[in-house]
Amino acid sequence: MIIYFDMDGVLADFDKQADKMDIWKPENHKPDWKKAEEIGTKFWADMEPIQEGMDLVAAIEKAGYEIGIFSAIHLECGKKGKREWLAKHLPQIPKKNIIIVRRGNMKHKFAVKDSMLIDDKLENVQNYISVGEKALQFNRDTKFADFERVINASH
Repeated sequence: MIIYFDMDGVLADFDKQADKMDIWKPENHKPDWKKAEEIGTKFWADMEPIQEGMDLVAAIEKAGYEIGIFSAIHLECGKKGKREWLAKHLPQIPKKNIIIVRRGNMKHKFAVKDSMLIDDKLENVQNYISVGEKALQFNRDTKFADFERVINASH
């Protein structure tokens, strides 16, 4: 079984980087993708890792599971920046295990049979489960025991 991790909000601190680079739209606190595109690949490549997510990757890897990345961004510079971030922080993940789609809420349409998704967005988790796969909603309190509970549950 392959365990896929979302990046933004699970492994890489998107919110902290958006604050630092000031890309939030003031009227609705959503990302201004034009600003992110102007910053370029470094917006994604220079994000700080989320230690709790990185610790979970290490624990799951140590338990013998194959690790993958299932992330979303519609900007080419974002795809390139995410790949740079992965090369720097998780170089052991093979390229064949990295899936980057345009929209996060479409991840379930690319679900891999006999896989699990760890994502911070409830909608993505529910969608992944709806296609018969396992998923776990991540927050900074998520522990290996939460993963074990989901992985060992029958469908």
